[in-house]
Amino acid sequence: MLDHFLPTIYLKISRHWVSGVVLPSGQVFGEPPLLALRYENTKPVILASGEAAQQLKGQEGVEVLNGFDHPRTLLANFSIGEKTLQLLFRRLLPKSLFMAKPVVIVHLQEHLEGGLTQVEARGFSELCRSAGARKVRVWTGRELTLDELRSGQFPAGAGTEWPL
Repeated sequence: MLDHFLPTIYLKISRHWVSGVVLPSGQVFGEPPLLALRYENTKPVILASGEAAQQLKGQEGVEVLNGFDHPRTLLANFSIGEKTLQLLFRRLLPKSLFMAKPVVIVHLQEHLEGGLTQVEARGFSELCRSAGARKVRVWTGRELTLDELRSGQFPAGAGTEWPL
């Protein structure tokens, strides 16, 4: 299967933290899902994301936003979330002219009461595609092991994979 040759990002998302692992390297990552920007002539200019954005909090003229912080749902602002993930993916993957877009397994960690709606699952699928993913698998349930991630076989009865 072609997916085994593509880089894979296991992306766990909660309101205040995005974390996971990049395969095949095994690189582990974690940071706040923040985006810092400043408006110049009414146009937003991105200054930083993640930890670097957090360091800019409180500076005059800098707005630090979180696209995943809302009281009812995990996807609060599509545009901010998209840019945050886009910058994260760029940092995580090696720079190369011929590097394929990654497969992203997005594991939602919060606001799961009553299960996801199809709209929420599709929203996260589209979000990751817009941020640069080739293929997206949306997962809710227990954390996946490295063996499960490498094989692409998710455990039956331990969660839900959204077919999109």
